[in-house]
Amino acid sequence: MDKRSIKIICFAGLRKYFGNETTVHVEPEASYSKIIDELKSINPDATEILLSCRIAVNEEFISLEEPLKTENTLFLIPPSSGG
Repeated sequence: MDKRSIKIICFAGLRKYFGNETTVHVEPEASYSKIIDELKSINPDATEILLSCRIAVNEEFISLEEPLKTENTLFLIPPSSGG
C-alpha cells in the first residue's frame, strides 16, 4: 500500500531538530501518534520534546490517537512557557 506524505510545520524548539518543516511518510490508516514515532526515528535526540508536543490540523488541536484526516500539512507545537 502506498504511504502518504505528510508535511509538518515545526515551531520553536522543534526547529533545532527538524528545521522549519519536514516530511514523513505514513500509512493512510495511521493515527497521528505514528507521525510522532516517525519523527523520533528521524531524529532520536528530539524524543523528549516530541513526547510533549501537540498536533494541530485546521487550526484545531487533535488527539494523537485519531486517524489521519485528509490534510497533508500539520502543525507540530511544542510546549511553551511565558509570562
